Amino acid sequence: MASECYTRPVFSVLVVGCGLSGLASALALAQAGHHVTVFERSAELQEIGAGIQLAPNATRLLQHWGVLEEVLKYADRPEAGTFRSYRGDVLSQSPPVSDLRLVSKAPYIVIHRADLLRALLSGTGKHGIDIKLDSEVKEIDFNKPSLRLSTGEVYEADMILGADGERSRCRGSLLDHPDPPYNPGDVVYRISVPTKDINKDHLAWDLKRRSSVNFWMGRGGHVVSYLIQHDMLNIVLIYAEGSGGKTIYGPQRADIEEFRSKISGWDSVLHELINVEGSVCTKWTLFQIHEPVEWCHETGRFVLIGDAAHAILPCLAQGAAQAFEDAGVLGGIFSQSVGHDQIPDALRVFEEVRKPRALKVRHRTLDQKAMFALADGPAQEERDAKFRAGADFELFKWLWEYDAAESGREAWERFIATHDNRVKTHNGI
Repeated sequence: MASECYTRPVFSVLVVGCGLSGLASALALAQAGHHVTVFERSAELQEIGAGIQLAPNATRLLQHWGVLEEVLKYADRPEAGTFRSYRGDVLSQSPPVSDLRLVSKAPYIVIHRADLLRALLSGTGKHGIDIKLDSEVKEIDFNKPSLRLSTGEVYEADMILGADGERSRCRGSLLDHPDPPYNPGDVVYRISVPTKDINKDHLAWDLKRRSSVNFWMGRGGHVVSYLIQHDMLNIVLIYAEGSGGKTIYGPQRADIEEFRSKISGWDSVLHELINVEGSVCTKWTLFQIHEPVEWCHETGRFVLIGDAAHAILPCLAQGAAQAFEDAGVLGGIFSQSVGHDQIPDALRVFEEVRKPRALKVRHRTLDQKAMFALADGPAQEERDAKFRAGADFELFKWLWEYDAAESGREAWERFIATHDNRVKTHNGI
């Protein structure tokens, strides 16, 4: 390819937000040889939440960035997955978390979010990534491009990534008006259940003795459980509470009896689990964002990534994975010869690759949420029959086999090939 004849330029990149999305993209671009500075307004790094599931489309990238080994020090690899009715009837051995057709090259894992953040941070030192804490970005100049902090300091770069989450200020700056997430009436309850007192006589013994991912589906919502940090069961209920409820920003302590009331009549295993001494319940609002029409600024030097661009509900365990895919595609593109004047082209190619897939995943997630929450009736019976027939395997195959880094490389190669052909045609060659 013609671009291989030239020395690959090194760019300066500013990343707003040091969550999973910002760190992953920093790793991908630094690995590609670029200088990356990450700005985080908090004085210390901390991940809100507890457990997180990472499918092979995410762990494949962790492997590529050289941090999977560190991640696996803290992670569990589930041996099985089950979808169940709210009564506890097993409908399918899915999600296929141990199916070698899907996980032989990259594993499916569950991990505490704080441990995942720690593992990602372990990779920043060797790449010289500069992380600036207690650094609140007050203004973005899209033309230079540059950032101005609340201290008045200004940082210029070749490009800027907005990775500041679903309540993104960067998105508001791009749109030129505030764009807060909205509350559609869904809530999350999480109960952290210590497993030390769950013995062989306990109904939940099987959930303790082996790592597994388990779903219960019932009217109004669904529950998922899996083991984290080897000694804690993470129990999460996503429930359609309806409009008019109190908006809760981030996990707040909640009454376990409130959780219990939402699953009245459900599997006795769940009720026995939440009776375990030391269990802690939290609750928060599950926000959604309006889909931005564009992720890139018209100047071509700024782009939204992660939840700032495409916040995804947790119903397919793809929120972090889609943020990692953003990072993978960026790394795949900018690991090749991209000229300084081609940065706008490269970011447009990134958006063209990522936006259709991320939005399709987002919409499939909304479909899953509705399907999981069906009341008893013909639609629920049809859903259960499809689960028993293994109809969801193709969805997981489509999600999990995707290689974002390769997708980015191939997209940029196609762009260059098309561009070169146009130049040759224009010159009469």
